Amino acid sequence: MFSTLSEDDKNLIRLSYADNTKSKEQIQDELADYFNVGDRAIRRWASLLGLSSYSKNIVDESKVMIYDIETSRVTAKCWWTGKQYVNHTQLQTEPAIISIAWKWLGDDTVHTLCWDYNHCDRAMLVKFLKEYNSADMVIGQNNDKFDNRWLNARAMKHNLWINTQIKSFDIMKQTKRLFRLPSYSMAYVSKFLGITEKRSHEGILMWDMIEDGDMHQQAEYLQKMLDYNVGDIVTTEEMYYKLKKYMGHKLHFGVFNGQENYTCPDCGTSDVRLFKTTYTAQGTIQHLMVCNEDGSQYKISNRSYMKFLDDKFNGIIG
Repeated sequence: MFSTLSEDDKNLIRLSYADNTKSKEQIQDELADYFNVGDRAIRRWASLLGLSSYSKNIVDESKVMIYDIETSRVTAKCWWTGKQYVNHTQLQTEPAIISIAWKWLGDDTVHTLCWDYNHCDRAMLVKFLKEYNSADMVIGQNNDKFDNRWLNARAMKHNLWINTQIKSFDIMKQTKRLFRLPSYSMAYVSKFLGITEKRSHEGILMWDMIEDGDMHQQAEYLQKMLDYNVGDIVTTEEMYYKLKKYMGHKLHFGVFNGQENYTCPDCGTSDVRLFKTTYTAQGTIQHLMVCNEDGSQYKISNRSYMKFLDDKFNGIIG
């Protein structure tokens, strides 16, 4: 807990963050080991001490949303068991969203909503879309294929307006693009990274109780689903912080903050360095830059790099 830190503890954190010989990730890992807490706690403490790169460089970090949904099943009339084609005329029920959990990047509070007693998701969506539509970017696990499209479909069903052009950062898609892993599930990747692991649940029983149980069973297992939902949000955020330096970006926070496009796209800082100069097949010069704050890597044009050098020479940036 931040409130239990002594002044010596806080000074240690300040001094560690002032060490320019190490990356922010190294500093956070070392402090996490020292205080026996997770990296997420260290980032929060740094933010409260005014040391976080997000708090210093982004206009409003709350514009980035992490979210996750859980959905209901459909009932269909079939002739037999086993693999078979199910036509839409066989469907007896309509799928809906049972619960939604979300948080703003860097904020500790996770918010939740669920469908009503009639298993209708309209009222929940009306509330959630006010938040979702205000985001500049959303982050999720397999959200490009699943969560985003589900939200679009349910909004369309209820004739609600939704931002279908929202910037989306899909961690699973990026992980599959860059890394060869035995599994790309959140359960495996979170364990592989050594972060807060994905929570387990009681399996299909949870859906049975929520959809078909009595009033008390529905209430009990709906709360279990919300807790499971919240756990996914915590793990997703930690995955994002661990992996974003490898994955590129969907939104340039430097430009978003009114800075030059040579700044770090992920945190907006101008504390960056040249790693390597490359050339395209057409002979265009590109410069691979690395952020000294969080290790993110990105490419800029030769024109942007010349602007970067000029601003450094003139003392506009450090």
